[in-house]
Amino acid sequence: MRLLSAAAASALAALLVVALAQSRGTRTRGPRVRSPLSVSGGLRALYPGARRRLPVVVRNNRGFRIRVVSLNVRVGNAKPGCSRRYLRVGRFHGSLVVAPHGLRKVRLPVTMLRSAPDACKRAVFPLRFTARGRRA
Repeated sequence: MRLLSAAAASALAALLVVALAQSRGTRTRGPRVRSPLSVSGGLRALYPGARRRLPVVVRNNRGFRIRVVSLNVRVGNAKPGCSRRYLRVGRFHGSLVVAPHGLRKVRLPVTMLRSAPDACKRAVFPLRFTARGRRA
C-alpha cells in the first residue's frame, strides 16, 4: 500500500512540475487578427512653405459596411536636422462609409512650415495611420 501511495504522490508531483513549467513558459499569441480598417498614403516633393493634399486610402477588411469615425496621422522625424515638427497634417472631417471589402480615398491638408530648414527639402517623413470605425 505504501508503494502505491508513494507512486501516486510522485506522479502528482510530476504533473504539478509540468503544469507550473507550462504556466511560466513563453506565451504565444493566437492567430493574428486583421484590423477592420487599414490605412495607407504618402506624399513626395515637399519643401519649406509647401501646401499639398495627402492622398489617403482607407480599406475595409470586413464583410459589412464601416463608417470611419476617426482617422489620425502621426508624423515621424525625416532625418537629422529635419524633425516632424516642421510638417503639419490636417484632421479628417466629414463622413466616410467604406463598402464591404472596399476602399475609399480621402485627402488631408499638409503644410511644411516656412521655417523648416533646407534639410527638409524632399525629405521623407514616416507616417503612421490609425483609423477607428463602426458598423454602418
